[in-house]
Amino acid sequence: MSEPSDPRLFQYPRDLPLRHLLRAALLIALVATVAPESHIGRSGSHLGAFILVAIVVASWVGWLVAQDRGRPVVTAGALVVLAAAGGTLAPIAPAAIAFAVVAGVGAAMAFELPLAVMLVAVAPVAQLISASVQHRSLVPVGGCVAAALGGLTIGLARRQAQLRTEQLALVRVERERAELEHDRAELLGERNRLAREIHDVLAHTLGAVSVQIEALDSVVDSQDAEQLHARVQSTRRLVTQGLDEARRAISALRDDAPPLVQQLKELCAGSDAELSTAGEVRPLTPHVSLALFRIAQEALTNAAKHAPGAPVSVSLQFSPGAVSLGVANGRGSGQAAALGASGGGYGLQGMRERVLLLGGTVETGPSGEGWLVVATVPA
Repeated sequence: MSEPSDPRLFQYPRDLPLRHLLRAALLIALVATVAPESHIGRSGSHLGAFILVAIVVASWVGWLVAQDRGRPVVTAGALVVLAAAGGTLAPIAPAAIAFAVVAGVGAAMAFELPLAVMLVAVAPVAQLISASVQHRSLVPVGGCVAAALGGLTIGLARRQAQLRTEQLALVRVERERAELEHDRAELLGERNRLAREIHDVLAHTLGAVSVQIEALDSVVDSQDAEQLHARVQSTRRLVTQGLDEARRAISALRDDAPPLVQQLKELCAGSDAELSTAGEVRPLTPHVSLALFRIAQEALTNAAKHAPGAPVSVSLQFSPGAVSLGVANGRGSGQAAALGASGGGYGLQGMRERVLLLGGTVETGPSGEGWLVVATVPA
């Protein structure tokens, strides 16, 4: 059973074979330096020195393995043993003080500073006890304290550097995630925009074609070939205009559409509506022109569907900082066109979406005996 993870334990990157090779090389170099100084052998104090060196090697390896596997208790124990063994060897092999430095580095990198200090403090304590038992000078104990503090300082600096690297990586990941979300939002927005364009083009064209088909149906029984031919031509013209509308939508998306007033004139001419302008006419941005044109188109389509034969007027008013479009229709014949009940109910919703995207307002509702649509956008 694996040990529970400890949030105080700093995890090293686990796929760093080069780091392990460097640590192994450092261990070999230290052991090769300490072994001759401690005079290891098979008996007496020489055997004790040999055992201490073996303990150093085992605790070093245990520290690395436990750190990689995220086992804080084993890591702490291995560092304590490493520091204690190094401190015990220091009176007979001064180079062994380097193990206290390594233990300090490892403890500071793996644990919070208070715990790291407690783990490494065993090194000077072990050296003090070892020197007292062997009746050796206690002066080098101060050097062991300094070595342990130096190791802690190095380890703390390395830990902070690794933490900064991880934080930078997290920031980079969050930035990339934010960019992906932004791109996704733009894609969804473009999808909605294209859906509105398709809806408006089809709704207007099919609505007008429906009106013409109704008129065509009314003259079929009259056997008036000339009037019938005129209605067929009118229906064909409306279909052609629908194709032109699709091309115009693409042009608007490419920001090369004609001026709004010109578009409204052509639209009103094909819908038997009157157009009036007020204020100083000025160029508008493509997004504003397209939105107002589509709103006028939707309003005219609704008038043809729900109030066929009613007079329709379109007004465009320019004022400082804003432009308003109004579409008003009177009472129709009292019988809705064939497409009066058609559609998904997205016309008014599409109007509001267009205006809200531009920071404007739209009002719809009855006016007198008819219906009024007024859209105002900043421009």
